[in-house]
Amino acid sequence: MARRLVALFAVGLIAAGAAAAAKDRAWQTGVVRDMQVTKPKFVLGPTSAAGAAGPAPLPSTTVNRTYVIETDELRLELKETTTTEAPALDVGIGDSVTFAIEKNTVYIKVANGKEHALRLAKKIVKSGS
Repeated sequence: MARRLVALFAVGLIAAGAAAAAKDRAWQTGVVRDMQVTKPKFVLGPTSAAGAAGPAPLPSTTVNRTYVIETDELRLELKETTTTEAPALDVGIGDSVTFAIEKNTVYIKVANGKEHALRLAKKIVKSGS
């Protein structure tokens, strides 16, 4: 019984350490320089199944959101493909944002310290940096 408790405690510590490491990011600040939202030209959705009662529900509309963030050294182009119902970043052009880059993902800090993950599409290092 004691060994089981020690093992459970060890697993708990490892899990807590992994969760803490995920939040320990190299945060930077930048300015939003551009934002665009585009919709695909057509959306293929579900069709009504034979014998189904009533029409099939309409599919959620997909949107592609692009954000451009600049610092003194970098220009980042971030992409997000999601639905119209999913919340967008609550930022405007010229707003300052806090972000962290991890491989091909950029995390933006939003209200209440939550993080919004976006795909890093392009990273340009400014010359002279």
